[in-house]
Amino acid sequence: MFALEHDLSGDDLDLLTSTIRFEVRKGLGASLRRWWLPFVVYAAESGYRYVGDEYWPSFEQSTPGWRSDQRPWVKTWFQRFATEYGGAVPTGAFASNFTIIAWPITHAVLPTYLQRQLAQLLFEFRGALTSDLLGDPASLGARLAHRASTYTERFRIFCENTTLVGQVAAALLSGDEEQTPYLLPSTLERIVEGLSEEQQARQWLKSAQRSASRVRGFQQRSAVTTGPTRMKVLSHATDPLLHLRLETTWTAYAELPDLTSLAAGQTAMYDQLRSSRGTVNGAVRAVPPSALLYSGQEVRLAKWPQPNQPFLQLERGDEKTNRMLAEQCVITPGPWWLFRRQGGGLAVEVKGKLVHPGRRYVLVGPEAATPAVIPWSAQVAIDVQGVSAYELSIPEQISESDAAALRNSGITVMSHVDIRPVGVVASAWDGDGDVEWLVGEPAMVGVSSDLLPQRCRVSVDGATYFLDWSPGEMELLFSLEGLAVGTHDLSAVLLGEGGRKLAAGSLDITIRDPQVRGEGASVGEGIRMLAAPARPTLSELWDERATVTIDGPAGASAELLIQLRASDDKVVAALKRSIRLPVDEGSWKAMAKSIRTDRRFSHAYDQSESCVVSVRQDGVGFATLTCERGFQPLRWHFTRSHDDHIVASLVDRTDGGSTTVELFDVEAPLISVPKVATEPFDVPARGGLAVAKAGDVTAAVVLPTNPNAVLRLPPQPAISSPSRSADEILHLARAHQQWLCADLPADIFATYEQQVVGDAIARSIGISIGGSHWARLERRLATASEAAEHLQAMQDAVGVLGPHKAIASTIASSLYKWLTPDSLLTGFEHVIMPRLAAHGITDKPATSRFLLMLAGRPGKITEWEPSEAESVLDRVLQSPILYRAARFAVLGTRALSDAAGGQRGF
Repeated sequence: MFALEHDLSGDDLDLLTSTIRFEVRKGLGASLRRWWLPFVVYAAESGYRYVGDEYWPSFEQSTPGWRSDQRPWVKTWFQRFATEYGGAVPTGAFASNFTIIAWPITHAVLPTYLQRQLAQLLFEFRGALTSDLLGDPASLGARLAHRASTYTERFRIFCENTTLVGQVAAALLSGDEEQTPYLLPSTLERIVEGLSEEQQARQWLKSAQRSASRVRGFQQRSAVTTGPTRMKVLSHATDPLLHLRLETTWTAYAELPDLTSLAAGQTAMYDQLRSSRGTVNGAVRAVPPSALLYSGQEVRLAKWPQPNQPFLQLERGDEKTNRMLAEQCVITPGPWWLFRRQGGGLAVEVKGKLVHPGRRYVLVGPEAATPAVIPWSAQVAIDVQGVSAYELSIPEQISESDAAALRNSGITVMSHVDIRPVGVVASAWDGDGDVEWLVGEPAMVGVSSDLLPQRCRVSVDGATYFLDWSPGEMELLFSLEGLAVGTHDLSAVLLGEGGRKLAAGSLDITIRDPQVRGEGASVGEGIRMLAAPARPTLSELWDERATVTIDGPAGASAELLIQLRASDDKVVAALKRSIRLPVDEGSWKAMAKSIRTDRRFSHAYDQSESCVVSVRQDGVGFATLTCERGFQPLRWHFTRSHDDHIVASLVDRTDGGSTTVELFDVEAPLISVPKVATEPFDVPARGGLAVAKAGDVTAAVVLPTNPNAVLRLPPQPAISSPSRSADEILHLARAHQQWLCADLPADIFATYEQQVVGDAIARSIGISIGGSHWARLERRLATASEAAEHLQAMQDAVGVLGPHKAIASTIASSLYKWLTPDSLLTGFEHVIMPRLAAHGITDKPATSRFLLMLAGRPGKITEWEPSEAESVLDRVLQSPILYRAARFAVLGTRALSDAAGGQRGF
């Protein structure tokens, strides 16, 4: 039951509204508060008009006399409504963070500002609708929530309440003339009328309703069941695809899946995929952060993946996430893997391990394993440790002994019977035994044979059907209907007289959700735009915490369009740039800095709610990326006078009562000055850092500056030297993270001061860990005009012992080779890893990255698992040579990079 289902006429609702407002103006005494039910309806109506970020301001503005201390009453009334009338109970992350307003918003069923997006989602999901889903709102809601990952953050938050989404969707899909048990007719009609006010939304809904009408009531035909239902445990959508390439020798590659669907509805896992590198069992290199949220990522295998180890793990993934990856992203079981040779020196894995006469394959297995002894097999070279490869040239006629030898290796010979997709071209087909269709596509199968069968016994997931074979025909055609999303086994046995088995074959079938074209474009398109981290927020994109790469024809020109949009989606600023493809991370950073300093951009940035980045070239392609400011319960607002005097005020959209505000000055970046959350305050001329907190919600922003004050006297942050302990170093690291991860205003001087504070904190850590000689060097570098002039001093300060000097010399001679984050990490890892065991650090492969982060961006070490970070820090404090080497590598590469400070990966 939803409070919006009051079924009141327009006049009655107006009377209820005016009466409540009259009583609130009078003071809402205790004697009146016992009549709580009208307030539930009133609050739900306010939620229906909710625009996504300002429930309480709009509620209090339309209800004169309402006080903020009365807000908890709303929750009490809705809880009573749930108890006495079976009212809906809000769930999901939104309900956890907004314990009061989640109630009226949930009971508003579908606020007006979300209606268009739900109509679009239903339209895009229409091909995946089944009768089972339409009869199970909980499952329908869960599936829709998974598909909402590319929508706005506010809509994704709404979809977290999967039960509500499923009930609303099932009701909307019931059609104009059909009754639904999920909503009162009057409430459903009201929502449909709201959707119908926009032509596009109306068309989306009508199309989705027609699709639902076609599938409603369909039931899969009955069959003779011969055993328990069998479903494959692994989903093809999240398994890697293995293939070989014939270069000088055969090489092995794994194409990694897009794990967006796996992380859908799991915020913690999605965040880890955005921010953590992936390690592939046997791969040459790690997978960059966010790469697993895009399709088409490929890694080369230097070693064959070990069967007793997970194929894919995240470096800083928690136990739950890595366990799920270990279960849901796996390669085909061994000990032998079969690849069918195709043109251009490519061989693609045949997961079903089926071979056909007259075709060529490559068989890969452990070096110690004995291959099938067959005359048409020859060993070939493969550049992968741990395995051998054999080329199989299957003859047109295979002897029984050869077929038996193949069966001992788990390979089946498909002779006398061929099973393949027919009719409309399947979404994917490997030519041997693995086919994919999208939900809604006609799944038709053909079984052909050169024998003379009388019947065909077809089994799908253990359910068996007997189909008559027409005399004289070479092929039997049939369709598969009602298959659920997932992987299915199909086997066909040809039967002769008396039911005698003549031949058999099998087919692996995958039914996928139809996927919407993702932002950024996909593999194979003319232009592709990728962001790291994936789906960055507005502030991440323009605060240099995210990078963008644009792939396209080398040397081709394209148009880049940046649009800043207000909360009503109107364009408030638009900038165009001509670019040359492809665009790498460095080129993007330079371009983004130029765009950010454009006055048209800076004047509109603080007031904008989203940004659309698009790149296009006629005849080549286009791609888009949408970044939102996101749902912000707390948000900072600044007003600047003509004399550059700035006032900061906090927009608090939480349920109120517990918000705190702290101010950190640039000159004393670690000292907190409390402020009153409800009162604006003057911003220091040189800016600073403002941090607002309400429960688990935090809003931190680097404050804008008075440019004249900054130019007149550059800031000199004062940071007291910490004691030499892991706790103190982590305290400084957390402060560094707070400053460097804070949002930035449209003020280039604020960016400069943020970096000055970050460098000062990193320098303080260097003074604490590095020892007295290194501390003197850090103080000289603080005022040095050219850090490159001190490279020799840095090298000398690394250490005086022979092994220490050797490390410093190797680093010094390599600095010019390490001017990118990847090359720095790879090179430093090569230098330092062999020395770690001597300093008591073993079985910690990420230590090199940890040391570089500690030396250059110490706030990043707070993202490590706490016990691991403390353990490595303790070892570093005992062996400061490790820190000094990393600090030299970071400062040295920065000194040799461009004037903008070099690559700030570390």
